[in-house]
Amino acid sequence: MVIGMNEYMEVLLEQIRCKRAWTMIEEEIRNHILDQAEANRQQGMEEEEALAEAVRDMGDPVEVGVALDRIHRPQTEWGMMALIGVVSLFSIFVQWMLGKENASLGQEYGIRHAAGVAIGYLVMLLVYRMDYSNIGKYAKRIGVLFCVFVFFVAGGLGMEINGARAWIHLGGSRLSVIFLMYLFIPIYGALVYRYRGMGWKGLGKCFGWMLLPILAAWKIPCMSLALALFLIMSLMLSVAVCRGWFPVCSKKIVAVYWILAAVLPVCFFLFIASIGNLAGYQQERIKGFLGMESAYVDHAGHLAVEYIRSSRLIGNSGKEIIDWLPEMGSDYILVFLASYYGILAALVAGVLILAIAAKTIHIAFGQKNQLGMMMGCGCGLVFEMMTLVGVLRNFGLIPATQIFFPFLSGSQTGVIVSYILAGIILSIYRYRNILPEEKTVLEQKPFCK
Repeated sequence: MVIGMNEYMEVLLEQIRCKRAWTMIEEEIRNHILDQAEANRQQGMEEEEALAEAVRDMGDPVEVGVALDRIHRPQTEWGMMALIGVVSLFSIFVQWMLGKENASLGQEYGIRHAAGVAIGYLVMLLVYRMDYSNIGKYAKRIGVLFCVFVFFVAGGLGMEINGARAWIHLGGSRLSVIFLMYLFIPIYGALVYRYRGMGWKGLGKCFGWMLLPILAAWKIPCMSLALALFLIMSLMLSVAVCRGWFPVCSKKIVAVYWILAAVLPVCFFLFIASIGNLAGYQQERIKGFLGMESAYVDHAGHLAVEYIRSSRLIGNSGKEIIDWLPEMGSDYILVFLASYYGILAALVAGVLILAIAAKTIHIAFGQKNQLGMMMGCGCGLVFEMMTLVGVLRNFGLIPATQIFFPFLSGSQTGVIVSYILAGIILSIYRYRNILPEEKTVLEQKPFCK
């Protein structure tokens, strides 16, 4: 019995449980049948005979559908989940011991952190079950609402601490808008995806969206956040240009852009420092960071370096640091580990976080779907940036910055942000064989090589 192509597709798709994949599979199979039918016609067959033979060559629709069902179904990256689970347990242990050592925190500190990690892990699983492509679908609306929220917080709704209006109360918790801003990164990845193929116009819109969160960070104000967002989004846009998403001269554009990116921020900071448009301590900090004569002294950074140098490879250094170094559970978690448990413990913590970041980047660049690739790339860059900045801060190589060590930090906001980003990358992996690969942009040729 010979069945037509439509009947064949109907039976085949009935075998595939994930309806989200039906459109992609139907398009792929139909194109394959039509290509084979065209080949049959070129061999002298009549049109109806050629199509019927092409359908027959596909094999039994039930068997083909069952085979495709094994491929095109939601996937779970168990290795990533296990790695995050190990880091989560390690984080609970570290913060619990910190609370035990610090009488001002007490064991309640460790209990609160463990509860935060548990909630974060549940949030990660919830995000993982969601279809990340919905972020791409509503990227503009989400991006606008996100930036408006931050501007309102910075404009007066937020609570001000040390000159920065960047905290809000939610229940009994205090959330840092500075850390929440990193959730804009995957949104920006979705926005870049939406403007692919639009040339200079698309690039201009990508730059416009880049400015919104940077201006919001400046409004807070938090210059380290503005610089971090600028670097991450610039790297993402460079990846898009180099992959041919915009029909422009990719290599030259990227080279010129990074030259300007290295020079202009320094000139800008020098300018605002010279006109006195910042608080005195901010001006002195900028001058010190740029190597100029400054009254700013990074006492915490000097102490961190001293404690790191006095640490042993394994075991307690014998120095009391709890009462001398601020933000031990967040900014200086590596110093705490090195001083109390040895440099090897700090190295293990750093390697675990870098392993998650590397795994995230690997998953992102392994995606056929361009939206998933760009969003996942952004999530991985956040993990890498925060880890790198944290390590540099713990070794006193950069001045005080607003950072959180992904998953390890004592900051409740940093913990939640880490798990949300992890949930997004797990969702990207989950739908890797379900969402289609877009080819239209990649086939466009740039104006120059």
